[in-house]
Order: sequence, then C-alpha cells, then structure tokens
Amino acid sequence: MPDHVPLAGPQGRVTALPAPEEWLRWQPLWDAYFVVAALGSIAAVLLTGEPAPVRRAAAAGLLAVLVAAHLLLGRRLIRAARGSRTALLYQLAVVVVFTAAVLLAPASAFILFALCGPVFMTVGPVVGTPVVLVLNLVWLAGAPAGALLPVAVAGAVLSVLLGVWASSIIRQSTQRAELIHELRRTRSEVGRLSYEAGRVAEREQVADALHDTLAQGLSSTIMLVQAAGATLDTDAERARYLLALAEATTRDNLADARALIASRPLPEAAPASLADTLGREVDRLRDVHGIDARLRIDGTTDPGDTALNVDLLRLAQEALSNVRKHAHAGRVDVTLAAGDDGIRLEISDDGRGFTPGITPSGHGLPLMRRRLHAVGGQLHIDSAPGTGTRIRIQVPA
Repeated sequence: MPDHVPLAGPQGRVTALPAPEEWLRWQPLWDAYFVVAALGSIAAVLLTGEPAPVRRAAAAGLLAVLVAAHLLLGRRLIRAARGSRTALLYQLAVVVVFTAAVLLAPASAFILFALCGPVFMTVGPVVGTPVVLVLNLVWLAGAPAGALLPVAVAGAVLSVLLGVWASSIIRQSTQRAELIHELRRTRSEVGRLSYEAGRVAEREQVADALHDTLAQGLSSTIMLVQAAGATLDTDAERARYLLALAEATTRDNLADARALIASRPLPEAAPASLADTLGREVDRLRDVHGIDARLRIDGTTDPGDTALNVDLLRLAQEALSNVRKHAHAGRVDVTLAAGDDGIRLEISDDGRGFTPGITPSGHGLPLMRRRLHAVGGQLHIDSAPGTGTRIRIQVPA
C-alpha cells in the first residue's frame, strides 16, 4: 500500500442543469423577430383600405393581444413547459385569436411569419404540424377565392419543414444539455466515491501501521515484562536481560507513535541483512518464550530492495506472532530461501493448527494478504486442527 493516499475533496451534488440549453441563448432574437413581424402585420392591417376601419382596428387589437401573450406567457412556456398541457391550451388560444383576426381583416395573416416558429417551440413537431396547417387553412379561408392557393400551399409546406427542422435542433440541444448534466453528475459521483475510497484506504494504512508496529511491540513488551517478573527471584540476570529487551521495544514503539502523529513515514528502514534480523526474531522466540525456534538460510536472500526487505520482515513477524499467541507450538522452523522464481519465506510449527477456510477474526492474515498483493507475492497456508501449520510466502525478486 502506498505511503500516501491522495484524497479528492467531496463533490457537491448536482441538482439542476449546469447551463441553459444552447438554442435558448437565441430566444431573445426570436422574441425580437416576433415583435417586428407582428408590428409589420399590424401596420399592414391598419394601412390597407379594406375592410372597414372598425374591423381593421379590432383585428389590429387582436394581433396586439398575440404579441402580449407571447411576451408574457409564450416565451415562458418555451423555456419551462414545452409540450405540457398548458402549452397546448396556449396554442389553441392562439389559433382562436388568429382566426378571429383573419376573419376581421385578411391582412392579419401576415403574422403567420411570426407564429409558426413558436408553435413548434412550445408543443413540438407532432402537435405543432397540425396546428400550423390549421393556421394556414385559416389564412386561405380569409383570402380571395383561389387567388392565393399556390402561395398558401407553399407557405404551409415551408412552415412545416422549417418547424420540423427547428424542432430537431431543439431536441438535439436538449439531449446535449442532458448529457452534459449527466456527465457532470457522474463526475461528481466519481469524485465522491474516490474521496470515500481514499478515506477507507487511509484508514487501512493507519490500521496496518498500528498493527505492524504499536500492537506488535506492545504485545511483545507485555510478554517480556511478564517473563522478567516470572524469573526475577530465581534468575536476576535473565530478568534484567528481558527488561532491557522490553525497554528497547518500548522505545521503538514510541518512535513509531511519534512518526504516526506527525504523519511521517514510519522509521522502518530495512536492516543491512534480512537474514540477521530474522535470526534475532527467532532467537527472541526461543530465549523469551521457550519455543524451539530454528532458522535456515538458503542462498543469497537479501533482495536489495529496502521496501521489500521491510515487507518480508513484517510478514515474518506477523507469522511468528501468530505462532506465539495462538499455536501453542513447541517447535518452529523458519526458512528463508532464494531461487530463480524469487524469495521464499516459510514458517512451520507443530502447534494445534486451524482450518484455513474459516474467515479469521483477527487482523493478521488479511494484512499479510494485502502486503503480498501489493508486491505481487503469494501466500499459501497448509494447516488443519491438531496437525500444526505451514505458511509459505513467495515474492518475486
């Protein structure tokens, strides 16, 4: 596991679209075009000689109502309620007002240039197409018989085609906006998960460090002090030796604790010889705990990698600690061997054994597996109740 796990800061939740849909940026231009086209239609109605002035004034008033309705309600429906029931009712009202205006003054039909676009923007192509066709039929009904039929048909077809094209642009823009929103939401979720994973990894790293150093050291210190107390009256020299070992172990633990508090890497530089350090561990197991512990070295076993030396030492310490605390063994054999396939560390005892398939309740074996996974190593456990245990560790050189 790395010494430092960078934590991404927690990401805030994304609850709304990050930006307006691109096509809505052009709505002010649509609004300006609508107003200009509507004002031109009102001017055309008022300036024509027919019908009577009262009818022309009424038609102009209805066109002004359409302008006000678009600015006050239509543009809001385009932004917030496209395709809704309210939008459909709004367009039906537009058809009614437009029909009344054309019946009063046929020149009112010029406002079609402004009406067709917002129809598709508010209700979409499926409903918008028949609405536009109805508007063009109303215009045709108000025109002189047969005079504008080709123009009306061409206008209706062009309006529908332009409306369908505009609707496709709107749909694509909406989909892009939703995709951007989803990507940002996903990025926020990934950031949150990364942050949580970093926190878990950091907790595991601290737990591993505490287990490897403080927990192991404190456990050793307690047993050394107990052993010293048991021999104090009968062998004062041995008791002093055990207390000196307890003091050295406690000082090492204190240095580790200070390093953890300061958030520095633990002072666990590998010794010059891994074999020598393992020898001292085996000697301690034999001298302090009375277990017949033996070490065998085959080949050149120092990998020359400080981090790997530390990992191998920690693995051996954990295995020997398990022997001391759980195995009730009379003999332990430790083998450190080098070969073409890497370095092999083997610890076997004649203790009470256990069932490897049962999930362990302690922290040791899971920690050993994590260490080996980090260096590409393998862990093999051969044990059964009453037959002792053999742990075989293989790491690439």
